Amino acid sequence: MDRPNILFAAATFNLAETTRMIEIAKASVQHFQPHFCGYGGPFAHLIGEAGFPFHLLQPELTPQKIDYLWKIDQFEAFGDPFSDAELQQRVRSELALYNELRPAAVAMGFVLSTSISARVAAIPLVNVVPLPMSRPYLMAGMDILPDFLPNLPRLPRQALTRLINWIVLYAPLMTGAFRRIAASYGLRRFPSLVGVWEGDYNLVTDIPLTTGLPTLLPNWSYIGPIFANLEGETPPFIVELAAKRERPLIYFAMGSSGQPEIVKTVLESFDGLPVDVIAPIQAYLERIEARVPPNVYVTDWLPAPKVNPLVDLAVIHGGQGTVQTALVSGCPFVGIGMQPEQDINIQAAANWGSARRIPKKRVTAAAVRNAVQTLLGDQHAKERARLLQAEYQKWDGAANAARFLSKQFGAAQRPHDYRPMQNLDRATPNMAPWLVLAGMAAAGGLVWQRLRK
Repeated sequence: MDRPNILFAAATFNLAETTRMIEIAKASVQHFQPHFCGYGGPFAHLIGEAGFPFHLLQPELTPQKIDYLWKIDQFEAFGDPFSDAELQQRVRSELALYNELRPAAVAMGFVLSTSISARVAAIPLVNVVPLPMSRPYLMAGMDILPDFLPNLPRLPRQALTRLINWIVLYAPLMTGAFRRIAASYGLRRFPSLVGVWEGDYNLVTDIPLTTGLPTLLPNWSYIGPIFANLEGETPPFIVELAAKRERPLIYFAMGSSGQPEIVKTVLESFDGLPVDVIAPIQAYLERIEARVPPNVYVTDWLPAPKVNPLVDLAVIHGGQGTVQTALVSGCPFVGIGMQPEQDINIQAAANWGSARRIPKKRVTAAAVRNAVQTLLGDQHAKERARLLQAEYQKWDGAANAARFLSKQFGAAQRPHDYRPMQNLDRATPNMAPWLVLAGMAAAGGLVWQRLRK
């Protein structure tokens, strides 16, 4: 019997997302014929190198557009990700590919146009997603961290968190094009960007031990960590450096979402420290002018799961795959998040006791040096990292995702519980936060009037 096609829609300008989808595809080949699609980016070649067909769709992303999408990802831009014309062209490109491949399901990442096209084609949409900033996370009133919250110290922290979570859940910010194009196909309007960035089924690449949320919503499931297993061996000089080291060895990586000025600050902070540093940041040095300290070994991309176990400490951004690679390796780390989801990933490990978080607005050479030296001398952090390593090693996210896909979509018929946009059944807002805000505003107005008198 022929294996059905399954389509992975990957944002191939994002290394973590591309490699995460590749790992699921590798685990799924027994039951499916994996295909990939995307709109271009520096990591699309990894798909072909892994042995899977890649369908380049139009309009292809320009470098300027990729920069803009990164700014949206990092909460530094708040406009619509795409114009109506761009989004309509993307939807039509995806529909044409569905007509050719007839996939049993579409697995999405940050290719948000599939939230429309898969529903138009009535193809089940599976989102592979971290828990932070997702619907169950926000509905549970989980914290989105103090350095992201506005400076309103007179408001109770819990009330402020719930209010902001409510706004993220239900305010139609940055969704204008998505709402209009969805309506043009007769679909329900998305209530918010959260509604756009979720599937009919959602696979969460976290574990409940660190999220603090043991139970998820219907059609949401924990599958555990998935991170890059890039082909290739660890360069011999790194193996030799680790074997013969007479001082601590550090791994410094910022994935594909690091900000160049932060990379520069962290890089230069290692100057004069009694450590050696392995730094796969060659791509960043093409965009910044920085002096590489003599104790830093700059390389191109490395197979992080093979390098992390060799080092004493990592200094990393908060991308989920990068954080999980450190956790599975039992490696304490200093983390610098580029956006709230990354901050939450880091803070979960910091709460456990195996990491230190530096808010990106407070990154200085002195702050990095202090965090590195403190964590290197923290025996408790090393013990906690080993405990967390044992927990993470119990989960195989790619295999769990493949099992879910096979169970749900391996048969000829559609799942009995599938309805397009069923995720929006839980998208009706609770008005209580708005009533609380209105009450607080009214009370504040009365106090202000009394003070004027």
